[in-house]
Amino acid sequence: MIKVLFSITSRLSFGALGVITTLYFFRFWHDFSIDGGYPLSTTIMSEYTYKKTCDAFIAAVFTMQGLTILTGGMVTIIVSATFKNRF
Repeated sequence: MIKVLFSITSRLSFGALGVITTLYFFRFWHDFSIDGGYPLSTTIMSEYTYKKTCDAFIAAVFTMQGLTILTGGMVTIIVSATFKNRF
């Protein structure tokens, strides 16, 4: 809930001088909530899976985090190239 709220509010940064300030503020809290989500997802996986498959699920959680970071970078490059060619 916190991630969604601050993600939306960071898009609504306002004022010519205050854009950077409000963007820093909202992005800080958004990233702060994401940093709390990573260990929480691993803990939930280890608590609610069977002992035989626990290690595989924890490895999958950490693998997916790396893949999402890689995918986010690739999407950023594609969108930036599209805007560069368009405008």
